[in-house]
Amino acid sequence: MRIKYITNVRLPTSRAYGYAIMKMCSEFAKAGALVNLFVPERKNNENKQDPFDVYGLEKNFKINKVKGFDLLGKTSKFGKFFYWIDILSFLLMSKSQVALAFGDVLYTRDFITTLFFSKKYFMVLELHDISSASFVFRMALKRAKMFVVLNNNLKSDLVSMGVSPDRIFVSPSGVDINDFVVNESRTDLRVKLDLPQKDKIVLYTGQFYKWKGVDILAEAARILPDITFVFVGGAEPEYSLFRAKYKNLKNVIVREFQDRKVVVSYLFVSDVLVIPNSGISKISSRYTSPLKLFEYMTTRVPIVASDLSSLREILTEKECVFAKPDSPEDFARAIQEVFAQPKLVEELSLNAYVKVQQFTWDKRAKNILEVIQSWI
Repeated sequence: MRIKYITNVRLPTSRAYGYAIMKMCSEFAKAGALVNLFVPERKNNENKQDPFDVYGLEKNFKINKVKGFDLLGKTSKFGKFFYWIDILSFLLMSKSQVALAFGDVLYTRDFITTLFFSKKYFMVLELHDISSASFVFRMALKRAKMFVVLNNNLKSDLVSMGVSPDRIFVSPSGVDINDFVVNESRTDLRVKLDLPQKDKIVLYTGQFYKWKGVDILAEAARILPDITFVFVGGAEPEYSLFRAKYKNLKNVIVREFQDRKVVVSYLFVSDVLVIPNSGISKISSRYTSPLKLFEYMTTRVPIVASDLSSLREILTEKECVFAKPDSPEDFARAIQEVFAQPKLVEELSLNAYVKVQQFTWDKRAKNILEVIQSWI
């Protein structure tokens, strides 16, 4: 099978989707597909390293850089307007540079991409949310042959928009369990990470967007001054804004974006891992399938998570302690519950580790390829 994966993403990037795209291309290739990834050739203000090196992946597929405008690389002004100029130039150039042949699979996470290529080709659209651009989005739904979605909420909403359920394959995010192994002691790692040795540590990793619930967790830190809360990740401007907002909280440590291998160390030296997603948006409450969730599950460290349908697609009370979304008080309660019941959380953590074995990237790629093959 030949896969042409087209996506408007700067690589590498601090956003989790960059890793997910690269990892899926790698796993598709390992499963026997011939994969070409097409991304824009743009100035990268974050990282100029080779994406394969950044993500620690085998060079078993090809990355093709498509020339086009890079207005956002030059200025942050006119953000939305320049974004659309950049993406339209990328897609127009992609149409001329991506040579599709009979039997090729065009794979994308950008719904607008489907509008630039002929319906005669087999197009797979992987969706992580439902676009607010209703008219254009509905046009795209008529062009894709198959949809890959993260959970049943997304599937249900697509069906309500007229998509046949037979064309929709539910496939949550994944994890490479082999990446989550540490060979150093907890003591040594805390020294290396400059973290207090004796403190109880509650950890959040990821972006600092409002819908991620980081402010809710920081407010829970006010309620629990004897516990250290560590926040790792975040891109600008959210990172600096968050750090400035909570700089006076002595039990809050905020660290900038870290290499994936370093993040693994943070996970293993923590006592509680938290997913405080807010219920204020559909992407958080209904659509998300966070990479951090599956990464947390590999560590056997107890998890506290927002009680949302998006997270309950994977988690139950047998794998984590739930807290009411957007409630600092209830997150404080859930965290205290973890520390008060060590035997219970040991059981929950083991259950999470056992369950995550079914959500590996290689299984995800193989399952998607099998479904595609059955349709071609």
